[in-house]
Amino acid sequence: MNAGRVLATSTSRNVVSEVTRDIVMRTSDMYELFELGRSVGLERQRNGSMEMLEAVVRACSDEQEHLAGALALAGGVFVATQNKHARRVCDALVRRQNGAGGPSMLRVWCELAPYIRLPNIHEVVAEAERMCDVSVLGNLAPFVSEQSVERVASAVHAASVDVLLRMEMGTASYEDAHRVVCAAAGVAQHLVDGTDRGLDRVWALVSDALASTHWASVCTSSDQIYEDVGRAGTEDYRRACTALVSYAQRQNSERADAMVNAVFALQPCLRYLPRSSVRVGRGREGAVLFYMDLLEHIAGQLTTRTVNALVMPLAVRYVQSVERDWFESAHALILSVLDAGHAKVAVWYARVVLALYPQRINMDLLDISFTAAIRALAHSSSPELSQSCIDLLIARIDECAASGVERGVRRRELLCVLASQVASVPLDLLSFVMTSVDEHVDCEPLWATRRDVVGHVQDTVLENAELERRPVLASWVWRMRARVDARL
Repeated sequence: MNAGRVLATSTSRNVVSEVTRDIVMRTSDMYELFELGRSVGLERQRNGSMEMLEAVVRACSDEQEHLAGALALAGGVFVATQNKHARRVCDALVRRQNGAGGPSMLRVWCELAPYIRLPNIHEVVAEAERMCDVSVLGNLAPFVSEQSVERVASAVHAASVDVLLRMEMGTASYEDAHRVVCAAAGVAQHLVDGTDRGLDRVWALVSDALASTHWASVCTSSDQIYEDVGRAGTEDYRRACTALVSYAQRQNSERADAMVNAVFALQPCLRYLPRSSVRVGRGREGAVLFYMDLLEHIAGQLTTRTVNALVMPLAVRYVQSVERDWFESAHALILSVLDAGHAKVAVWYARVVLALYPQRINMDLLDISFTAAIRALAHSSSPELSQSCIDLLIARIDECAASGVERGVRRRELLCVLASQVASVPLDLLSFVMTSVDEHVDCEPLWATRRDVVGHVQDTVLENAELERRPVLASWVWRMRARVDARL
């Protein structure tokens, strides 16, 4: 009968005590002892012989030389049964334990950390750093103090950079990336409710750790662990990203600017990629994709200086990318920038989206993007620039004036986009836009196009217009519909 079976079934206190001491003395793998304690605890709890189980725990508490082994065995019993006596023994052994107990003890500390306060947690973290065990670091991260979490974050970040470099050399695995993501999620728990200014550095380190492993989320290889989750990532990834965004959104512009500058300093590719036409590795491109997605959610916290100097160069590089993920992220980032009131890029962006239509974007996306540019200008210090954007759109409509089915479809869609602007343009430009729509609708040879434009304004535009505009727009739509119906 093996020793584990004796501990689980014996009814003799002396036998249980002797076997416990012998196992603790002879077993060098601490996690094996922990698993043994867990299985013995479950078996004793199942057959109701808790008295013999306490004999195992008492033998552990009497151990003087092999404290780590005794703690591992007693810890397994406690985690399995939540026995109060086992808890007291574990607390006592933890206080007596010097150091981390060796590499094989690291996984045991991870199991105990959610239940027992570890006064030696910094020694355990140091051992995990020495062993480069990022999984242990992530598991222990939620239990270190806010003042000490930067040390753990730095170690996780170092591991992420190593994974990124090995990925570019073709030697990293998706499991490597996944371990870093799990560890980053553990560190990110400090950001959920944290307010200490020292956590700004932790935010930057966690952000770059996720960015450095983001290539695994966007990879399309059939053998990768992200196969069914794609860019959404794993649950750990989503939890970490939520913590990053919520923390950044709680900060003022000064701190948010400093945090973004910190991540640009950690990831040099964010600075040189926008100024280079050279295609870099998928790992660096994945990092840029992550940051575009992250910056999209915090653009409202940033000053115009940071947006113009750091954020927009990234979006400009990818705004016409042939890669779908990068293309979509770049446009989402610019829309977020415009929504935050940074209108300097509005006229340029209006030109870009008109050039991308219809090959890369459809009417709905054009409508959303163009309207965002107009709305940003309308609330800026230079609302008169809205006229330039409207002129660009009218010129594009006039280019489609020639006959032909395809040109007719494009003309109808562009007219609908023009009509949408009556809900967004500055009030002093409203009359000009309404007149332009009237003129183009009246000149439109196809009755179906005239009907669609009027229907679009009536069904969609009026709902989105401000209350002060609605009476004027309602009267205008009624008159336009009367003219269209009269030409049936």
